[in-house]
Amino acid sequence: MVLLFSCSGEQEQADSMDFDDFAGETGVQEDNDTIVETVVVEDLSEMGQLIRNMEADYDTVYCTTSHPIDRFSFSTSRKVSFSGKEQVPYGKSNMVTPVADFFYYSFTDSNKTINAFYNYLDRLADDGEGGPVKLNEDVKFIKTPPLFMVVYDTIIVSAKYKCEHEAHNWRAFQDSVLKVYGKDYKYQIDVDCGGPLVWK
Repeated sequence: MVLLFSCSGEQEQADSMDFDDFAGETGVQEDNDTIVETVVVEDLSEMGQLIRNMEADYDTVYCTTSHPIDRFSFSTSRKVSFSGKEQVPYGKSNMVTPVADFFYYSFTDSNKTINAFYNYLDRLADDGEGGPVKLNEDVKFIKTPPLFMVVYDTIIVSAKYKCEHEAHNWRAFQDSVLKVYGKDYKYQIDVDCGGPLVWK
C-alpha cells in the first residue's frame, strides 16, 4: 500500500512531473485522526517498480521536500519518502522509524546532468567540514547527513537519511535502487553519518 501526503507547502518546479502521472486510483483512509490519501501505483517506470519492490519493508509517501538539485534545469523530478515498517533503536531507550527521502531527476542531456551534479558537489560540505568535496576523492569526516546518490547519463537518483536512523541497514534499499536503475552509472556516492564519504 502506498500512502500519499505532502511533506511541505512548497510547489514543485513547473516542469516537474505531477504525481498523477504515475499514480492510479486514490481513496481516503482515516488513521489516528489524520486523514491520508492512499494510492495504488500503476506507474510502469523505474519509480513505480522501486515502490513495488520495497512495499514489503516500507510504506511510501509522496513528498515535496526540497533538494539542492531543484535549482537546476531538470526535465522531470519525483520525490518519495520510504518509511520503514519496523522501528530501530536510537540511543539507550528510544525507538525511531527509519525514513529515506528519495529523489529522482531526469535531464535532457548528459551536460545538464553533470552540471547539476558538479554544482551539487560544490555545496555538499563547506571548507573545514569535509569539503569542498572533490570528484572521486573519499573523505573520512564530513558534516552532512547520510546520503546515497547515483549519477547516470541523464538521471540522478538520491536518498537522504537522518543520523538518528543509522541503526537501520540501508544496504538492501540501496541494492534495490541499483537493481531498478542499473549498475551502469557514472558516479556513486555513499555517506554515513559524519562520514566517511565513499565514491564507488
